[in-house]
Amino acid sequence: MQRQPTTAPLVGRLDQLSTGLVVFLVLFGWMNIFATVSPIDDTWAWSWSNEAGKQLGFIGLAGVLVLLVLLSDARLFEVLSWAVYALSLVLLLAVLAFGVERGGNKSWLSLGAFGLQPSEFAKLGTALVLARVLGRTPNGLKSWKSRWLPMGIVGLPMLLILLQPDAGSALVFSAFLLVFYFAGLPGFYLFGVFGITALSVLSLALSPTAVQWIIGGTVVLSLAITRIRTRLNFIRFVKHPAIWLGLGALLWTSAVQQVFDQALKPHQQIRIKLLLGQVDDPSAAGYQTAQSLIAIGSGGLFGKGYMDGTQTRLRFVPEQTTDYIFCTVGEEWGFLGSLVVLGAFAGLIIRITLLAQRQKHAFGMYYGLAVASILFVHFTVNIGMTLGMMPVIGIPLPFFSYGGSSLWAFSLMVFVFLRWDAYRWESL
Repeated sequence: MQRQPTTAPLVGRLDQLSTGLVVFLVLFGWMNIFATVSPIDDTWAWSWSNEAGKQLGFIGLAGVLVLLVLLSDARLFEVLSWAVYALSLVLLLAVLAFGVERGGNKSWLSLGAFGLQPSEFAKLGTALVLARVLGRTPNGLKSWKSRWLPMGIVGLPMLLILLQPDAGSALVFSAFLLVFYFAGLPGFYLFGVFGITALSVLSLALSPTAVQWIIGGTVVLSLAITRIRTRLNFIRFVKHPAIWLGLGALLWTSAVQQVFDQALKPHQQIRIKLLLGQVDDPSAAGYQTAQSLIAIGSGGLFGKGYMDGTQTRLRFVPEQTTDYIFCTVGEEWGFLGSLVVLGAFAGLIIRITLLAQRQKHAFGMYYGLAVASILFVHFTVNIGMTLGMMPVIGIPLPFFSYGGSSLWAFSLMVFVFLRWDAYRWESL
């Protein structure tokens, strides 16, 4: 018997926990932006021209976009997925041709007094079309034939963003590896990515000679163990995987060093060296991270109080309304307030993941996993950057940092999924 459509209003079918967490993060984020732009002498008057005033306008427009999403037919998002993806690619190409440079990256389109960052919306387009493609691949990514198109879908916008160059935004696209894993990509490839990452860090942290000795020693040890277990003749020696993996590792470490020396800009090299402990100069390149740690550490358990943070209100930390907004939380709300924010983000990511797993349609499942993965990478990298555990690569904290493009893109991403989740209650 065909199930009758539910008569419950759409608002009642939206996941209340996810919606509540998003609203909390947006409002609490604005409160911290407000505290950051207010000077120490308390003479600041309300103005629409500073970050707090502009962010309110961004929040209002985000609310309009969310309302349009909720009033739309959920199936429309799958139908328009390729169109949204194509539009995001066009905007990325427009950035390369007509973009405005900010912070050393040509990643913005100028729209009068405001700027638009297409890379934020490229994540939405990629997540939509990837979910559509994976949802229509019955056997998942178990064969190479089924992997080329999804990898190309992710790789194309990632390449265009790298050309800006905006390594931070391009890094976020690595989140789709988690979606590939859920779609059936063997775990061997994920371990391979982690291995390459570790090898890259090793090649930058140690001298080339030390890296060569480590790789060579590993190869010799592997050959010795094989010789003990089996008879290793010349042909088996040449074909042994350790030989080819060792050669590949040597070539990769050499390529990483070349890219580091010739492709990265001086300020990017300094940031990586700071992370690896090769540079210790808080008065210069490490100023942001040093001031960030001072601000967070000075908050103690309960914080200094709202709008009473001296590091925040005297603006010792650059970019504190955007990349380093978490410093304000640590200083003014303390360890307990920081835990609340971290718990809200973790709760939102976990909740979206659980909702994705109960979807009746493959499109909804893969899209939800993509959204959760993107949020996870943004959250992890931004907090790690603020705490000095990751390089400073300019990734905003979702819903929390100042900026229209980021807020609009994340609002669309999350509420498109929540609208699709509400659709599972409707008749087909």
